[in-house]
Amino acid sequence: MDRKNFTRNYILGLTNGAMFGFVDSAASPYLVLPLFINALGGSNLLIGLLPAIANGTWYFPQFLISHRLQRLPRKIGVYAGAGFIRIVCWALLVAATFLFARGNPAALLAIFFLLYTIYGLAAGFAGTPFMDIVAKTIPAERRGSYFGNRDMVGALTAIGAGWVVNYFLSPDLSATFPLNFGFLFATVGVAVAIGLIAFALIREPAGSVPQDHTTFREQLRAARNMVRENHGYRRYLLTRIVLAIADIATPFYAIYAIKVLQIPAEMVGAYIGIATVASLITNPLLSRASDRRGNRIVLIGAASGMVVMPIIALAFGLIAPGATLGLPFGIMFIITGITRTAANISYPSYLLEIAPASERSLYIGFTNTMLGIATFIPVIGGTLLDWFGFRAVLLLALAIAAGAWWLARGMIEPRHSRVDVREAG
Repeated sequence: MDRKNFTRNYILGLTNGAMFGFVDSAASPYLVLPLFINALGGSNLLIGLLPAIANGTWYFPQFLISHRLQRLPRKIGVYAGAGFIRIVCWALLVAATFLFARGNPAALLAIFFLLYTIYGLAAGFAGTPFMDIVAKTIPAERRGSYFGNRDMVGALTAIGAGWVVNYFLSPDLSATFPLNFGFLFATVGVAVAIGLIAFALIREPAGSVPQDHTTFREQLRAARNMVRENHGYRRYLLTRIVLAIADIATPFYAIYAIKVLQIPAEMVGAYIGIATVASLITNPLLSRASDRRGNRIVLIGAASGMVVMPIIALAFGLIAPGATLGLPFGIMFIITGITRTAANISYPSYLLEIAPASERSLYIGFTNTMLGIATFIPVIGGTLLDWFGFRAVLLLALAIAAGAWWLARGMIEPRHSRVDVREAG
């Protein structure tokens, strides 16, 4: 690819990363959207469903469609079509928020979850095309800096998103509900549109198409053999699934802060900024650890963070509630930022190390689809919260996270094992 097209594609990719850094924070299914659902009178079950939809709909379709996508020489059309659906969904959500929030909140809840699910599925269908387009337009020796710079600009816009959320959830604007969320969602919608359109403008070269098309049944059979024969992968997949289930309490930390600890709602914006800054600071340190010591140790660090978070929440529950806990409770989101960064670095990197090069797409697609199913298990956290309260859910999250930590400790380090790293790619 010539330098002009490379520069154009690189800048468009960074623009996409910057916009979705903002979107993922300003419409966080862990911090912001739970407050919206709670304000509409939604149950804890629905709040627990938010991250399941956000993550599950992105993961789930990838294995199911990968055998069809490999027949297309260019994937940008699939990405653009999915992007159009996502923009329409978000525009309809903004309109529905203004129209139904006051008069018919139950209808808005139904509309929200329908649109949010369609939006997530469209993102899932675009996930594999996105990675294929990046592989064809960004040379291998530049991909590290490409993803690093995407994370950097995304983190900077996420800090801005924290300020925006703080503004719209301030006491003055909270009284205007639903207008405050309507304008917040409109701001997010603009960022969604800019990010998707930017990436859709990338000039993708045609790729080779395999002459022998793999059927879905053949792909499923290969996945079954992969799980049966590769012990290292089986342990990794089980660890990832248990870590996904350990997220059972994560959607409720913001609600816990407001309802139990009596921390002002506008602190959520500050928590977004705190988590982002923690991620920015630790990203180079964890990346260096990944390069020098391997991804197993970083993955264990991510599992350790999942153990620490419910412990912090339980400890704060023993202190007299009040607004003065707002800033000290930020330690929770420092740990959250570090944990998410460790996960983002180690989860895919470890998988790429243990997956044989010839079967890499199969490993990635199957793993993501299994995780897409697993992310819906923590939804029961909302029901358990209604039945038993916050403390029981936090203790359960702690127990599951401890199990995930134990599993992670038993994983192999591919660089120090007898696995032939050259064969693994």
